[in-house]
Amino acid sequence: MLQNTFIHIPGIGYKTELNLWQNHILSWGDYLKDFDRVPLCGRRKDAIAAHIMDSRYHLNKGNYRFFSSSIPKKETWRAYPEFKNSVAFLDIETTGLDYSDEITMVGIYDGSCVKTFINGINLDEVKAELSKYSVLITYNGACFDLPFLKYRFRDAVIDQLHIDLRYPLKRLGYSGGLKHIEHSLNIRRSEETKGLDGFDAVRLWYEYQSGSKESLELLKKYNSEDIVNLKKLMEFVYSGLKKELFGNLIAQETRRT
Repeated sequence: MLQNTFIHIPGIGYKTELNLWQNHILSWGDYLKDFDRVPLCGRRKDAIAAHIMDSRYHLNKGNYRFFSSSIPKKETWRAYPEFKNSVAFLDIETTGLDYSDEITMVGIYDGSCVKTFINGINLDEVKAELSKYSVLITYNGACFDLPFLKYRFRDAVIDQLHIDLRYPLKRLGYSGGLKHIEHSLNIRRSEETKGLDGFDAVRLWYEYQSGSKESLELLKKYNSEDIVNLKKLMEFVYSGLKKELFGNLIAQETRRT
């Protein structure tokens, strides 16, 4: 969907983007190939073509900053396939809800491998790990995970494209906590972690601090299932929102014919 996107271009809003799609200019390639029939005029048309060329250049270079600074936050989901090989599904555990509370654990899943960073063991390695990725995917991370990380690692540069699944899921009709949405979509947890929530995560951490290695292992498993399930939710969101956008266009074309 990134290469079908025009709203990151200065001067183009949703109405103009939809107008291009309705005129069968569905992608950057269509715009450049069928330049003569683009339903725009004058210098604006040329300026958009130049911006598309810039977009292609930065995409080929893997320059996520070009897009993170220009794509509306609620549309960052469109960039998922193009940056799929540089994605971190991210979830943190803390001792409380205030940024001065401790981060106890950070889980990062790159789509194939889970990495766990634990306070007192290897938490400081998170900063270097995050720098490897172009896209961060969270659930409610805009309000929770990322502010916590920025407070804890104040010299870290966290400027990736960020897809907070809470909001696109709401567009698709799913709201509430992560576990509630997983249940609605028939995404299952293991027997060991079924029913655990954020309060249990705090409890397990303090049990570990009191000497229970078993509690730490259960907390790691709980956190790992969070991030692995984020990938399933991301793919559901991408498929659903793409169908919502282009499904409407197909329906309109069907009605016309």
